[in-house]
Amino acid sequence: MKMTLSRLRYKASLNKLGYEELPNGNVIDTNEKLFDFWFGYYKQSLSQSVSSNAFDYLKDKVTIIARHDDRFVTAMNDQNYTITLPSPNANTYNVTLINPDYELNGYDTIVLSLVGGSSDTTNNSSTTNTSNND
Repeated sequence: MKMTLSRLRYKASLNKLGYEELPNGNVIDTNEKLFDFWFGYYKQSLSQSVSSNAFDYLKDKVTIIARHDDRFVTAMNDQNYTITLPSPNANTYNVTLINPDYELNGYDTIVLSLVGGSSDTTNNSSTTNTSNND
């Protein structure tokens, strides 16, 4: 993929879930920023999207490109890592899929999934079986 630094126009942050104990003994989740990075949005054609993914899979997903960093690969395997994007997508995402480029000055293609989004949950619809046993 041909990339230039000029495509990396947006700034995001990689975070890791942490914990903080309050004075009353309660423990709350915190989102500790590890580092900021520059990224660009990656757009797939409709045929690429359909051939590689189902439409439900694409819901609440964002694909970005960023300079290679091994911490993105680590984030894919650990749900405690999140990425926060700037406005208008000022949401928190988990790394769902990554295509790392280990070359010198390589760019990673990263698929992000919205934390708590509809694609993260599965529908467990229960069926009700009614029968008359007289």
